[in-house]
Amino acid sequence: MKKNLIFFTLVLLFVSCKSYTVVPVKSTPSKSVEGGVLYALPRTEILVDVTFRYIDTSSAPFVDYAEEMIAVKPTMDYSIVSVAIDSRVVADPNHYYFVHPRKLSLQVDANNLLRSVGLSAAEAVQVNAQNTTPHNLKSNLSNSTISPQPSNNLYDRIDTFYSRNDRPGHPSLLASKKDSRSLRQRAQAAAERLGELQERRQELLDGDYETSYAPETVRLMLQLIEQQEQQLVGQFLGSERLETVRYVVDPKDEKAFIDNQTVTLFYFSPDQGIADSTDNGAEAVRCNIRCVNNLRNAARFVRYRSGGTSNDKNPNERNTLKYRRSEQADVSVFCSQFRYDEQLSVAQFGPIIELPNSKIQALFSPATGDLIYLSK
Repeated sequence: MKKNLIFFTLVLLFVSCKSYTVVPVKSTPSKSVEGGVLYALPRTEILVDVTFRYIDTSSAPFVDYAEEMIAVKPTMDYSIVSVAIDSRVVADPNHYYFVHPRKLSLQVDANNLLRSVGLSAAEAVQVNAQNTTPHNLKSNLSNSTISPQPSNNLYDRIDTFYSRNDRPGHPSLLASKKDSRSLRQRAQAAAERLGELQERRQELLDGDYETSYAPETVRLMLQLIEQQEQQLVGQFLGSERLETVRYVVDPKDEKAFIDNQTVTLFYFSPDQGIADSTDNGAEAVRCNIRCVNNLRNAARFVRYRSGGTSNDKNPNERNTLKYRRSEQADVSVFCSQFRYDEQLSVAQFGPIIELPNSKIQALFSPATGDLIYLSK
């Protein structure tokens, strides 16, 4: 009877000390687990934003007459003007865990990543404000235009009159008909107008005008003439544009790839932009990821000395909360024309570490998934 009482007391003591239960979702528990929370270890994806410059001739109705009428041959050249390298943290599908928290509070974000342990929502916000800084992406994904787009050709406009009862787009009276001149005739008129503007600009620059203009007036007139010239030239040559394309690289964490891995992002041709690999004039743009291995010794210690002896079962199978300590990696995007380098944190390159199975307070970085605060 006394032995049974001692055994029962030890069981109660063990249960009271075990503040939570963790089960890997890939395991097969001997019995059904109680209700709880799912969370995943972080995994880093590399984001490469490539900005291309090209000439858009889709809004240039007179492009076929450019060389003949304004003595300029349209070009379709593409170029890469910038590359921005950054990262984001996502849930690792191979490392999901089911947690029965008991009396331990857990905070999990919308991506199933662990954000805090043992902290209330208000405490997590307060501690997070003291220990983290905003993580801003370096790239700008908005499309932009360098030169103004040419306006619609005025010959295509139809003057209209609306009465009080007319609906938008359904006027009662059309005051004029659509111009019937051919595309070539309209191109010729635009070229003549461009010549007139260039002559007028030269007159203003030379001071060859009868009316006396103030210097401010001359500057304003020159600006207006330049805007009209750009619009007319755009109808022949198109407009210069910038476009950013994002590529996402998922670094492999197998031992054979961590030290050095290279992936091909795309093939680039000055004539076509993003091209097919079979294009003879296309060149591969690649991304190389090389682990710095700053945590080599720390990872060895965690693997063999943390949580028991080396004869223990896999730490991934032990019923404890786990997190990743990200490792630094050198990331390069390159081809024969350029090279861009950045050093980023990669979660899957670092070790998996266990949290104490007791009442603790912990906070994790939303940018990298690293543990940034731990207290009992």
